[in-house]
Amino acid sequence: MKRLNLSILALATTLFASSILADDETHVTQHYSFSLNDVNEVYIDGGIGVMEVIHSDADDIKIELEIEGKRRFWVMNKRDISDLELVQSQRGDTLKIRMNQDDVEHVEIHWRIELPSVARTHVNLGVGQITGEFADTELKLDVGVGAADIAIVRSSAGRVNASAGVGSAELHGASNVVSKRVMISEEIYGYGDGKNHMELNVGVGEVQVRLTDNALVSF
Repeated sequence: MKRLNLSILALATTLFASSILADDETHVTQHYSFSLNDVNEVYIDGGIGVMEVIHSDADDIKIELEIEGKRRFWVMNKRDISDLELVQSQRGDTLKIRMNQDDVEHVEIHWRIELPSVARTHVNLGVGQITGEFADTELKLDVGVGAADIAIVRSSAGRVNASAGVGSAELHGASNVVSKRVMISEEIYGYGDGKNHMELNVGVGEVQVRLTDNALVSF
């Protein structure tokens, strides 16, 4: 694999930290904007938190983060999170946005993401809850522990797979639905009217997927 040329990356994908508003060193609100020039795949690795994904018709991704530091075991003071920031990188046509693993310890994060449609979208959340709406994209979504409640435009969706390793999986509004329940796990699949494959997985928890004919509200 070729080593990433950072100077080219800086030109290819532009990150704007438009504002960082700190109430104190333990509570901060951040705003980011990421260009989608030459990007066909977006990978968002959220680590932990509550994540809200909203469909957008803009030319870039906008992310608002509310981060609060928590107390660490016997330490009385909350964690200082004033230096936490999102990290972005681009390889080929794939843009990756993530939090460093060390940065998600002893914090609470609320994500609000305005996400335009690209050819492929991958969202990963280790622990937490995600609500989202997705239009014309091939979608892969993974939640380690938690819950997902996802709306997908029916005209975009081809085969839709939803599964919970420990928990429950529901799929509404699809055709030819097949559900398989084995002990404590559940898998369900069905079809929309489009061609994009959708795969949504929760390790422990529940996943609910709805296919909709309603146009998504765009920002």
